[in-house]
Amino acid sequence: RKQQHSAKTTLSDFSITQRIIAIFERAVVRHPEDVQLWLQFVEFIKSRRRMSTGDADEEDDGHSRLLSQVFARAISAHPYESQLWIKAAAHELEVNMNGSAARALLQRALRLISDDKELWIEYFRLELLLVEKIKARRRVLGIDGEKETGDSDEVQATGSEDTEDAGFIDLPQLDEEGGQDLMVEKLTEKALAQLDQKTAASAGNLTEEQRAAMSQQTNAYLQGAVAQIVFEQAIQAISDDLSFRQELIAIAGQFAGAEQLRQRVLDSIGQDFVTDADARAYLCSVHLSTISTESPELIDGLQLAVENFKQALSELDTPEMWAKYVEFLSQWLDASESMKSLQAYFAAQRKRAVAMISESRDARLNEELALSCADVIEADGGDVLSWLADATQRFPDSADVWHRRMSALVAGNHDGLNSGIASSSRIDNLFTSQALLQAPASRKLWDLWFNWTELWFSRKDVSADKVQARYMSAFARVTQQRTLQALSADPDSLAQVQTLVAHLQTRYIDWAWKLPASHQPLSAFGELAHAQFRPDNDDSDMEDSEQCAEPATGNIEALRQAYRNVSRHAFPTPGLYRRCIELETDAKHLAMLHEMACRVDEAESEPWLAYLRFLAESKQLSQASDVFWRATQTIPDAELPAFEAAYKNMFQ
Repeated sequence: RKQQHSAKTTLSDFSITQRIIAIFERAVVRHPEDVQLWLQFVEFIKSRRRMSTGDADEEDDGHSRLLSQVFARAISAHPYESQLWIKAAAHELEVNMNGSAARALLQRALRLISDDKELWIEYFRLELLLVEKIKARRRVLGIDGEKETGDSDEVQATGSEDTEDAGFIDLPQLDEEGGQDLMVEKLTEKALAQLDQKTAASAGNLTEEQRAAMSQQTNAYLQGAVAQIVFEQAIQAISDDLSFRQELIAIAGQFAGAEQLRQRVLDSIGQDFVTDADARAYLCSVHLSTISTESPELIDGLQLAVENFKQALSELDTPEMWAKYVEFLSQWLDASESMKSLQAYFAAQRKRAVAMISESRDARLNEELALSCADVIEADGGDVLSWLADATQRFPDSADVWHRRMSALVAGNHDGLNSGIASSSRIDNLFTSQALLQAPASRKLWDLWFNWTELWFSRKDVSADKVQARYMSAFARVTQQRTLQALSADPDSLAQVQTLVAHLQTRYIDWAWKLPASHQPLSAFGELAHAQFRPDNDDSDMEDSEQCAEPATGNIEALRQAYRNVSRHAFPTPGLYRRCIELETDAKHLAMLHEMACRVDEAESEPWLAYLRFLAESKQLSQASDVFWRATQTIPDAELPAFEAAYKNMFQ
């Protein structure tokens, strides 16, 4: 009895709910433009409905009516927000049990935003769901092939069970609708009217028993006629979106009686995306989505997919289509690891595909496919270096192709035992004279180069001064005109150059910081001008050089020499100074770093605030006042209020 009593909605629960609803009401009145606020209001009311018990039917009805009113107000305020329309239609269908009202809402939404994918998808799903509900009802009543009250009445009553009108969403005509009917709405009404006429005409020549025994197969509505109309209108509104049609196919696949409709969508992809490699690849293997991985039909399905790909390649012999084929073979080669015969089949097919691509490289090869084929050749134990050398000649500006080639060369030279494959000096020359020259904006290529350089330094095959010289050369190279030209197509090209330079400078600082404390002092930049990288075990340059491991505290002298080198002979970035401030410990040097950070980024408030925070913690209040005044002269006026407020908070 206590448990039953505790499950009931108490007066306090009701009062709290009403209080929260009142807060939401005031909020949406004050901020009607906030869509998320409306959605939160809706979700709260729905959550209270779910919490209602069987003894609270009146309260539940009240929440349902309130939810309908909120939906009407929210949609009136935001008629172009598809999520509101979709949630309102779901409310009509799931709560009010009114499929006709749900359909009407989505049709009205599509009048306003006919290019919204989610609306079309939900409308398509709704029509299939309504048909499924009728079929389920007929099966329960034993109408199919037995006796029924008539198709016409049942079609008209699609999802429109008797429910109190008070719970329906009473949405007035919106100004944005303009009084125009959506084409799909007219076609839907026409299709339903034709079904009624067909049923009535047939009824004149049939006995009562024959009319009652009309088969569901003769009813076009139950075969998805309206859903097909929705689909045809949808692809007219959204004609070039493959993913949209794939979603429609996935939805149709969830309903047992929608096979013909699903096939119709598939056929439309084949007709409208003839030269699209993604679409052709999807059609080649879409049948596999209906086959279980443990089904005996899987092998036949995979072989059919391979044949479909071969047929597609005969019609669309492009690099993109070959790339999709190789990707498909590689995926199933990995997935069939437990089935050796199937794995051997895919391995043979993939090897044959790469051979065919190699025979016609000019016509069939692009950057993506060149990299995919390199992976295949390497996995099969082939001459991947020769393949990548040819690829860099075909695509000299591709950072990805160069990175793949240089990674393979570095890996082959990593242990120092395969110098016959590529000597260190040859790799170094290839980096500096070709790879980094052709792809100067590639961060991962620069990182690969410095990883390799620092590896040789850790093995005492190159001195610290030569590593420094390499970094300083990199700072200059990435800011040269060639880099700007490589990035000129991007409106943020200068920002990209700055980001790359900042990354390299920070990397240089970290390398210097991690040098062993016993390491000889780093040289100033002037002494590095003629240093070159030649990993030849020249011991004269390696005095006091040790393995570069992370020290407990860091090499502070090397750090200071490093940021002095950058400050004097390169273009220091804000990121450089931020990193140095994190590592520096001396107050005098910290003040200098903060000062330099503000100079290179004087329009930003954060460096100034960091400087002021440092001065406040150091009790240098007079200096802080001077810095604050300078900051107010350089920070944009729009940002000054926030800057001044943050400054005041430091002393509260």
